[in-house]
Amino acid sequence: MHLSPAPNLPQSSTLLSDHISYNTMSPISSSALELLRKALSPNASVNLPDDPDYTNKRWARNAEKTAAIVTCPVTAEDVAQIIAFAQGKAPYDAQQKLDMAVKGGGHTPSGASSSEGGLVIDLNPKMHTVRVDPDVNLAYVQGGALWADVDEATFPHGLASVSGVVSHTGVGRRLILGGGFGWLCSQYGLVIDNLAQATVVTSSGSILTASDSENVDLFWAIRGGGANFGVVTEFVLKLHEQRPELWGGMLIYPPTILDKLVPEVNSWLSERTPIENVHLVFMSGPGGPGVGLQIVYNGDAETGAKKFERFTKLDPIMAKLGPIPYLQLNRMQARFICGARIIPLAPRQLRTQRSNWTAFGITSGSVLIWELYHAGAFSSVPKEATAYGNRAPTYNVGYFMNWSDPAWTEQSIPTVLALDKEFMKLRDAHFHRDLVGEGGYLNYRDAESQKTGASRRFGSHFPRLLEIKRKYDPENLFGKWFALPAQI
Repeated sequence: MHLSPAPNLPQSSTLLSDHISYNTMSPISSSALELLRKALSPNASVNLPDDPDYTNKRWARNAEKTAAIVTCPVTAEDVAQIIAFAQGKAPYDAQQKLDMAVKGGGHTPSGASSSEGGLVIDLNPKMHTVRVDPDVNLAYVQGGALWADVDEATFPHGLASVSGVVSHTGVGRRLILGGGFGWLCSQYGLVIDNLAQATVVTSSGSILTASDSENVDLFWAIRGGGANFGVVTEFVLKLHEQRPELWGGMLIYPPTILDKLVPEVNSWLSERTPIENVHLVFMSGPGGPGVGLQIVYNGDAETGAKKFERFTKLDPIMAKLGPIPYLQLNRMQARFICGARIIPLAPRQLRTQRSNWTAFGITSGSVLIWELYHAGAFSSVPKEATAYGNRAPTYNVGYFMNWSDPAWTEQSIPTVLALDKEFMKLRDAHFHRDLVGEGGYLNYRDAESQKTGASRRFGSHFPRLLEIKRKYDPENLFGKWFALPAQI
């Protein structure tokens, strides 16, 4: 999706007693605001809609919201002060409680990283530093960093972290806390399986270290339980040796290829190794529908060409394969995921899904992707080891939506959710629940991203997550994405 300009913002304010009011926004206490400004680090910023530095850019028009106040902290202590301000806690008693959102990379399609008339903690502008310790293969990543920041910091050391497949997404609010699939997860597990430690600021303002030895319950919960427990201001990630160049690219075929492609995909799946990855793609382009294979081989070019020769022999209408610099790897997908499901691959059902995709009149430039990662590394992790609920050897199916006509914005989410509903029917009709697994992946939007979907998405871990939620966030301050209710 193309970036959209920020909406027109109110340019005037009215001083009412001790409060500044912006149209229908929540009133901000001027005295409490002054206390907050003094309490924060010198380089931190507090921005109101009529301030020159105020910004409310969001990834998509359908996710834009106009906050009453946007804060940009520098330290975990700053975050603790802002949390107290948002709740009207001492010394900010003059401030009424505000709706609060936390923004890392701002990639949530539902707008969970912003607030309409409330307060936003924007980590990205001033908390995006990445420090690498090559002696112990660890990266210390601030909560506002993007994956591009991580890649650029680790690459000079010949190291890499498991990450998402899109470098302009934030590291933490969704990707890490929701699980974390990416090109290297076939070799090393999910991103949460490579999280060594985290610094978390809770609703009480406590700054806690979460690890295997400290606040163990919190560490378990943030690895797959989402952003329900606090603001993570730093992640410590395990790093792995990484070659500077991989091999792969894109093959595109006409839609009639499925009868020939499906057997080859099945054959490849039965014998591939963890360094071989493929995304199977249904696409809608100006020239009509197509089927593609996005290939990534974490090895040398000569071996890679031989490994995937079975696909190049099928006469693709476009073949763009070759060496891929590692820093370009996570920049190959510059689209926006609006929805996804987890399902075991059964290529005989691909024709039905392809027909559904076409029937919904999906706009040109949009794609449906089957992420065929090797499941050995992440499915071998015991289910109870983390809050992430689905360790079955399944594949994610994601819908990437792209449009240029503003009139299509309003129907984009309903269209994807309708497509998702049809996909669920296909999944439930053809696959036993044991194959699909229990629980799910938080990082792609679907109908279950609403509050009512949390119990199904977290599966049998839901009761334990509720207990931890009540301990660390009893008033449900953090409840924007697959929210866990503090009270039932």
